[in-house]
Amino acid sequence: MTRIMDKIRSRRKEHVKLRASQSVNGPDGDGGAPATPPSFYYSLEFFPPKTEPGLENLLTRIDRMCRRLDPLFVSITWGANGSTLSRTLAIASHAQRFACVDVLLHLSCTGLSREKLAQVLSMAKSAGVQNILALRGDPPRGKRSWAEGDVSGGECDRAIDLVKLVRTLHGNYFSVGVAGHPEGHPSSRKGEEGRAAEMRHLKEKMDAGADFIITQFFYDVHVFLDYVKRCRRAGIDAPIIPGIMPIQSFSSLMKMTQFCGISVPNYVSERLYPIQHDDEAVKEIGCDICSIMCRTILKANNDDPNIDTLVDGFHFYTLNLERGTTRILIDLDATDFITSRSASPSVLLEHADSESKQQSDESSHNNVNGNRKERAGSISELARSNRRLLPWKPSTMENRSKEAVRPINWSNRPHSYVVRTDDWDEFPNGRWGDATSPAFGDLSEISHFYSFTLGSDDDRRAMLGHCPLHESDVFEVFARYVEGTVPHIPWCETPLQPESFLIQPQLAKLNRFGLLTVNSQPPVDGASSSHPAFGWGGKGGKVYQKAYFECFVSPDKTNRLSQMVTKHPSINMYAINNAGQDLRVGVEEGGVTALTWGVFPNREILQPTIFDPDIFLIWAEEAFSLWSTMWLNLYDYGSESYELIERIRDTYYLVALIDNDFSSGGEDGSEFVLLDLLLEVGKGAIS
Repeated sequence: MTRIMDKIRSRRKEHVKLRASQSVNGPDGDGGAPATPPSFYYSLEFFPPKTEPGLENLLTRIDRMCRRLDPLFVSITWGANGSTLSRTLAIASHAQRFACVDVLLHLSCTGLSREKLAQVLSMAKSAGVQNILALRGDPPRGKRSWAEGDVSGGECDRAIDLVKLVRTLHGNYFSVGVAGHPEGHPSSRKGEEGRAAEMRHLKEKMDAGADFIITQFFYDVHVFLDYVKRCRRAGIDAPIIPGIMPIQSFSSLMKMTQFCGISVPNYVSERLYPIQHDDEAVKEIGCDICSIMCRTILKANNDDPNIDTLVDGFHFYTLNLERGTTRILIDLDATDFITSRSASPSVLLEHADSESKQQSDESSHNNVNGNRKERAGSISELARSNRRLLPWKPSTMENRSKEAVRPINWSNRPHSYVVRTDDWDEFPNGRWGDATSPAFGDLSEISHFYSFTLGSDDDRRAMLGHCPLHESDVFEVFARYVEGTVPHIPWCETPLQPESFLIQPQLAKLNRFGLLTVNSQPPVDGASSSHPAFGWGGKGGKVYQKAYFECFVSPDKTNRLSQMVTKHPSINMYAINNAGQDLRVGVEEGGVTALTWGVFPNREILQPTIFDPDIFLIWAEEAFSLWSTMWLNLYDYGSESYELIERIRDTYYLVALIDNDFSSGGEDGSEFVLLDLLLEVGKGAIS
């Protein structure tokens, strides 16, 4: 876990270096790749849902948004009087462990004793949280809003008292944020006298030990920019992060702004009023309005040469929704785009807020005016962060801070891998080493009890089949997952990886042939580390990877694959069935194989993804168990569907194939010899 202030300072230093490099080398120094990451950072806010299904859905959404958008941090809100304490901490822990993102924990002093606040801070510290947003909190029960002079009703009367308590108990361990109100707090006096008093109070909070400010949402940019100037004149030079709330509907906009005392500029009303009864149109225009706001704020930075006082970040009040925030960040060029060759046009916002809808081709618009940029015809696109440090998302937990190598087998079940390795004393860094080393510990058996949610049994049947009777019914489920119409399968917690979009039609065909893929990657020979699909590790490097396929196949197809491998010396094959019978073809005595590696200036060669034959056997136990725990148990014992899944589990092999000739892939993975060979095996198997 990292303090937010440390991340902001580090990011600003990196940006200064990049700007200096651009001025010397020009803006296109890496083969046409983007010369710098976005000139701003952003964070996402979520609140604890009231129900267990809502909580499960939110955790899935946080995982997806953090994977696609890579925010600087996420914030988790706090219920009145600590009413959501357990859920808030559960979400914070999940976000750190599994979404691999730093967390800002909201903490309000309303109705809580100092002893209780101290206990919560200790719990947060034990969970690895290092960032606190210190708030007074919601008004006491029975009051609609705070009145001037009101205190919290607890032993810490105001947010400043909570800031002081954090510093007294924990020194500088926590990075502490406080709230700012560009249009004034609802309980403050109106007019210049009230604004001056509120600014003095904010300065006192900063002097008490607060590090940064997150503002209330607003829609009048000029009010916000004036607020920033007033803060600077008052001697507040800490980061000020503007709060941005995507507009979800006209009615909710009116209610929220009236409740919070937020003004709505005429130009916003004029754009939204004519379409107020069309929620989809309001969302679309609302995203456009927020994008213009963000661009205006960033443009204002040109007038401020001091990097330390820039407004270079945005905090999105997501309301636990996905599409609005994602679209705004797309408009701001904060993400890369990976094209899908066959999925439906709604893949970009898959399952976002249950709002996904077919998108028609749009004509080109002038982006200066904030309109949506034209995308590649009817080709689907997926938001993807352009700042990947590794091919997989590194953990933010302190004990995993140096982890730099993982086996490929859990690429699509990263939660399970984290759970299985939670109790390791140290993690592979630089090289995987000996998997039997006691330093790394055992891959815990606990993951056999771990399963991400696929919803209720009815939800799972809708995805995996209400009554599969033939093997082809199962093949179709795997193919539809590849095509994006089935969101998950037991072996894949997440949608298809962007690099697999390049081979999506062939993958779907392969699954319909009966080679049920659960993991794959194309060969890459020296792609830019800024490549939108394959890039990782930062600018200026070259990345490489060997072709890899992992799939469940019948005994007959396993024999065909074995025959294919004997004719191609560069390919290795590892196979095992549920009974533990294993098969190796084309494999000389040896151990760990690097599957992904990168070469970067002034750094050692990195190899973050490996294949270990011994680890493959451990993964196979988990992989076969998922047929039972996630699929077989959907059907009545002895039914045809039950016997079908049981037969596949007990007779099929899990096969891993590695093509060591990575040079066949080129820089863009376009030549995929192993895939072509597998398609030939598949065709032969059904002819």
